Amino acid sequence: MDIANGNKISGNSSVGVHGSLYADLKDILETWRQKIPNEWDIDIIVLSPDLWSSPQEVAPDHTVKLDRVAADIPIVRRHGSSFRRLTLIGSDGSQRHFIVQTSLTPNATSDERILQLFRVMNRMFDKHKESRRRHICIHTPIIIPVWSQVRMVEDDLIFNTFLEVYENHCARNDREAELPITFFKEQLNQAISGQISPDAVVDLRLQAYNEITKSFVTESIFSHFTSFMLQIAKNTGKIFQTDFHPAYDANGMIEFNEPVPFRLTRNLQAFFSHFGVEGLVVFAMCAAAQAVVSPKQSQLLWYHLAMFFRDELLSWSWRRPLGMPLATAVGAGNLNPVDFKQKVTTNVENVIGRINGIAPQYISEEEENGMDPPQSVQRGVAELVEAALTPRNLCMMDPTWHPWF
Repeated sequence: MDIANGNKISGNSSVGVHGSLYADLKDILETWRQKIPNEWDIDIIVLSPDLWSSPQEVAPDHTVKLDRVAADIPIVRRHGSSFRRLTLIGSDGSQRHFIVQTSLTPNATSDERILQLFRVMNRMFDKHKESRRRHICIHTPIIIPVWSQVRMVEDDLIFNTFLEVYENHCARNDREAELPITFFKEQLNQAISGQISPDAVVDLRLQAYNEITKSFVTESIFSHFTSFMLQIAKNTGKIFQTDFHPAYDANGMIEFNEPVPFRLTRNLQAFFSHFGVEGLVVFAMCAAAQAVVSPKQSQLLWYHLAMFFRDELLSWSWRRPLGMPLATAVGAGNLNPVDFKQKVTTNVENVIGRINGIAPQYISEEEENGMDPPQSVQRGVAELVEAALTPRNLCMMDPTWHPWF
């Protein structure tokens, strides 16, 4: 049988013919070996999340094939761990960089779900006038699940983590990167041993925080590294936070037990400047909140959040924290469908309520005249920013979070 063309090879079954048959088979296999690399091209157009969410098909002439994987596979440090970084080279010469994450935790699926939710919110931002004119968009890197314990995460070279900036600053000035954490813990030895009252612990933490900000970590680190570390990143302005997922209490409800709502520490404030924080950051947060809770989008957001929390709570029930009683864990086996639906609905209403709290609200002229003094439409976001900048709140954070940076 001619395997390449599907035709039979003429000849009998005698031993003398076997030599020619083997020679023909060798030629056929050699032909296959030459054809396979050209016919089994791998498309890398799926590596763009915009194409996933777009109903339009990609033109054949715009399709980029995976040509090869770069020979250089460096080891990079991300999120407190070390990973290998692959470089995929396309047929047009473009390069896409991915880190290979192994031994994934149950929170890995939560990262993928939150990215899907962010892509839906990006569509809402694009349909709202105020968010569209400010070009508000959440950066959503590509995540490719390889199998249950391995995935590839986009890791562009233009991005640098806060840890890299801080470690390079310490290396330049011949300082130990862990010195602030060590000093902070030494100052709290009295609190750990129980020598002072609980009310005085906050003052002791604030005192240690102020000492670190004066002696160890300055507020101009980002300004020193603008040309060295952030020059390429400033061209895009994209920021992505890993391990961004909700925290739940023992009953499966969203909990907020940290005094700081988000990271806006001293160096970020100095880099943005006072005008950037009070102007760009506050107005961008208000516009984003108003875009997702607008009358045209609120119902769509409700359904997407409901699907998100349904999958989150089902996954959370399997990664129950240590020490939590089994009776309080949320799961299909421990909770009837009615109670489970109620928990999902309550979480969705809590999230939408928080967004409504920071979104600018329409105030009629009669209500505005009755207020003394008049309230700002950005007061919800302004309160969050103030809480994120207050040193008394920052000193209560875990030292490994580097609140002084």
